[in-house]
Amino acid sequence: MSSVSFKKPIKNFIVLEGLDGCGTTTQTALLVKKLEEAGIQAVSTREPTDGSIGRFIRSVLQKKESVDPFTLALLFSADRNEHVFGKNGIAEQTRSGKMVICDRYLFSSLAYQSLFMDYETVAGLNRFYPLPEYLFYIDLSPEECQKRMAARGEEAELFERLELQRKIDANYKKSLALLSDPAMKTVIIDGRGSIKDIHSQICRILDLTV
Repeated sequence: MSSVSFKKPIKNFIVLEGLDGCGTTTQTALLVKKLEEAGIQAVSTREPTDGSIGRFIRSVLQKKESVDPFTLALLFSADRNEHVFGKNGIAEQTRSGKMVICDRYLFSSLAYQSLFMDYETVAGLNRFYPLPEYLFYIDLSPEECQKRMAARGEEAELFERLELQRKIDANYKKSLALLSDPAMKTVIIDGRGSIKDIHSQICRILDLTV
C-alpha cells in the first residue's frame, strides 16, 4: 500500500488512461464532441501539454533530447502543475462549470516514471494534484497495443518497446488498486471492443445518450 495521499477529486474532471496505442486520444475527441452535442461546455486537453515544458517532454519522448529519469519525472510534475493550477488550467476551467477531458494525467506518471524510479518517489511528486471525478482506464494488452502502433508506421517513442509496455501495464494495475478514493469513479473498459463500443460504454457511465 502506498503511503502517499493524493488531493481529493474535483468535479467536472474526466481522465482517460491506458497503454500507448489503446485509444485514449480517439476516445477523448469523441467524448468532447458528444458533450458539446449534448449542450455541455467541454474542453479537451492532454499530458504532456502543448506548453513549453510539455513540448520539451515530447522531445525527450521522441528521443531528440536526453535527461535523467528523475529530471523527466520533475518535468512531468512541473508541466502538470501549470496544467492544473496555471492560467486557464484544469482547476479554473472546472470551477467555471466546464467539463475538462484529459488524455493522460498523473496515473501515466505513476505507470511510466516508476519504471526507472522508486514508485513512492514518483507518487510523492504527484501528491499535490487533485484526482479526477472519473477515471476511464482502457485495458488492452501490451501485445495488441504494439500491433496497433506498428500499423501506424511511426517510429517508436522512448517507452514504446514491448518489454517496457508490459512493465507499464503492471504499474498501471498497481496504481488502480492503490488509488481507491470513493469520490473518484474508476471504470475499467475492455480495450478489445470497437471504437464505437468503447465510446458507448463511456457515454452510458456519464448518462449521455448515444
